Amino acid sequence: MKMFRSAALFLLFIAVFFSLPSMISAANPVCEPTTGATLQLFDSSNTLMETSTLAPNSTSSSVRAAVNSAILSVSKYQRNGTNGNRGTVLLSKGNFTASAFIVMRSGVTLEGTMENGKSVTTICTESRSDPVTIKILESQARIKNLNLDGKRKTEDTVTGEPRKYYASRHRGIQVTAIDQTKSTDELASTYPTTNKDADAKRLKNITIEDVQISGYEGYGIYLEHVDGVTIKGSDTMYKKSMNITDIGYAGIGGVSANNVSVKHTTVSDLLPGATVGSVQQSYGMAFSHRKINTRNDAKTQAIFPPSHTIVVDQNVVANNPTWEGIDTHSGQNVSLTNNVILNTRFPIVVGGMEYDAGEMSAYPPRDIMISGNRINSQRVGIQDDYEVYDIEKNDTITERGIAVNGSQFTDLTKREMGFLESVVIKGNYVSNVKAAAESHGGISIHVTKNAIIEDNTIENSFNNGIVFLSSNKSTKLYRNSIHHIDKSEHNFIPAAIGIRGSHNNGNVNNDYTALPLTLTNTLIENDHTFAEVGREIHFQAGTSNNLLNNRIGIPPAFKSDN
Repeated sequence: MKMFRSAALFLLFIAVFFSLPSMISAANPVCEPTTGATLQLFDSSNTLMETSTLAPNSTSSSVRAAVNSAILSVSKYQRNGTNGNRGTVLLSKGNFTASAFIVMRSGVTLEGTMENGKSVTTICTESRSDPVTIKILESQARIKNLNLDGKRKTEDTVTGEPRKYYASRHRGIQVTAIDQTKSTDELASTYPTTNKDADAKRLKNITIEDVQISGYEGYGIYLEHVDGVTIKGSDTMYKKSMNITDIGYAGIGGVSANNVSVKHTTVSDLLPGATVGSVQQSYGMAFSHRKINTRNDAKTQAIFPPSHTIVVDQNVVANNPTWEGIDTHSGQNVSLTNNVILNTRFPIVVGGMEYDAGEMSAYPPRDIMISGNRINSQRVGIQDDYEVYDIEKNDTITERGIAVNGSQFTDLTKREMGFLESVVIKGNYVSNVKAAAESHGGISIHVTKNAIIEDNTIENSFNNGIVFLSSNKSTKLYRNSIHHIDKSEHNFIPAAIGIRGSHNNGNVNNDYTALPLTLTNTLIENDHTFAEVGREIHFQAGTSNNLLNNRIGIPPAFKSDN
């Protein structure tokens, strides 16, 4: 009897021993498939049509097959003629670990289960598989109430020291029909905008709601060649239900994206970013277009259109120490409103597309609204944004507040100057901008036409409250409150309004031979509030061709030169 017992123990030992390698190489235990988890299939009238259950010892391959099969089945249900919905795949509480990406189909909603206001359904894909968790390749799709876990690497693969990586194609949700394995040069001959039915080929009517996305080395959400995407959270107060965090490059990135709305979403903890020259670039939310690798081919660059009609409203972006919070390169009809940006080097940046490592720029943005945003809002005596949104204030230095720029040229033909036409910067609160450069400050404008800057509050910052760089035409400033502007360590002259560049006037361009400098419809009204700002208005020595119809009063020493 003892011999049989010893033999049995020996066999058990052998079984455990030889199973160790597979246990060690298995998926992270947090994301192992949950036995007994269910998939329920509902039609468009919310009638339960089918239920399936994950079998014991389900593999990641079988889990992926089960989820994709369920989505495919629902995509064949009868379509609702009003909203195009075919039905829902409801995933129960538990972990659904897939061997590769999940494929969404037209008319289908993929939804997780909620308990006590939080999702208890997690999807992740194994690190050795395709690096995207969910791919939306067709129009009319919805994702709701899910946790997506990218399981990004957190240690150096050689030394084992703490480290985070950037990998562009590691993404939580990817919404595009564009082949992501091809380079921009390879796509130039096939990109859909070259076809007469280009807009029809954009993915439309996509909704992403109340999804927790974390641990991706590239993007939380990537959009390309889309028209009509809504990203939103139901928590309108604290913005916690739609949350994107611990991302290597961009929380939300849009490329040639049209009609995109992002509301009540938090994006935070963005590291390390992509290495560009000597800097690491990462973004909270960014909308742009593909850039070709030459600055001399306007025809090819025109194949990739800028993003158009973007609304970024009532979101929180935090903890981006190396680069930009909310950004658009060349975006048109872009509205950035009522957002909170904390612990970010460059909170809001609007500009053209840069070429040759920033030596030249083209394709200016246009029709921009920046209103009601709060940057580094920390008030004494009342609850501030750091407390409201549970963001720990760290030692990140904010170097600019809101930076709005045109470009050197309108396009790569290089025939005309690239003015940003029509921008309103209104009702924003900007604080604690520790500008190191003389040309930086709370709000800055460069190469613009018809900019309106009104009703903003800027305080506790360095060098400039509002700064004019060069070539701002027909600018209007009204009712701004600027307090406590100090000089940085470089001992620059601080000013509430700093004129740090040339050619700020009412002329349509900088060609004064064709049109003498006589127009005076650039206006600084006399209804601003200044306190402890150094100079109210300061003209930088060496600047020229600045003509301002200013009702504050330009110091006499500057009148002859400007």
